[in-house]
Amino acid sequence: MSYFDNINPEIYSLVSADAKRILELGCGAGALAEAIRKKCLNLDYYLGIEIDPTQAKIAEQHTTRTLVRNLDNLGTWIADSELIEHAPESSFDHIIIGDVLEHLYDPLNTLKQATKRLHSDGTIIACIPNVQHWSVFFNLIKGSWPTEDQGIFDRTHIRWFTLDDMVRLFQDADLQVSNIVPREFPSEQGISIMEDLEPLARNLGIDPDMLIARGQALQFVLVGKRNIE
Repeated sequence: MSYFDNINPEIYSLVSADAKRILELGCGAGALAEAIRKKCLNLDYYLGIEIDPTQAKIAEQHTTRTLVRNLDNLGTWIADSELIEHAPESSFDHIIIGDVLEHLYDPLNTLKQATKRLHSDGTIIACIPNVQHWSVFFNLIKGSWPTEDQGIFDRTHIRWFTLDDMVRLFQDADLQVSNIVPREFPSEQGISIMEDLEPLARNLGIDPDMLIARGQALQFVLVGKRNIE
């Protein structure tokens, strides 16, 4: 299975079965869209946005509409008449952003623009790699920052986030974080490495148990709701 065919089970589980309108940023080949359409029987609109034209073409069979766009080039979105036509403000039950924000020069702008497209009870569901994962400490101590085809060390990543950074990003986009789901892939080596950092955590006044726990999460899935005044 290629990167573009992946289905994130945590994101899938957070999508409401009664959702009617969904926007997915970075829809890849449409694998998640296909699964969600089977889950949400009342879904009447699924918009996918994808940077890769080849993958977007494949995704068309699973979405209502797929647009090829580079999110970093969209600014406030209002200049893109086709996009605004298909993604008006206050219109989506869910906006899914799976492993996208770390690839953007301006993830905050994209998140702000997405927030405007939520209706009052809608949610943004975003999955973001955790740079506090044990494998990062492991490689840094060895004196290396690998470059890989995917994962935390994906060579195309532009931004990096800890959990606190992720929450702050949501807050800056006028979102209230309502749920945080860690994506963990248990590793005895990972637990051992994080436990070895316990003395350093104590010296810095950091809860070592929290550091160890956060070091096990490869990614975090955050759910955010619009702050309505």
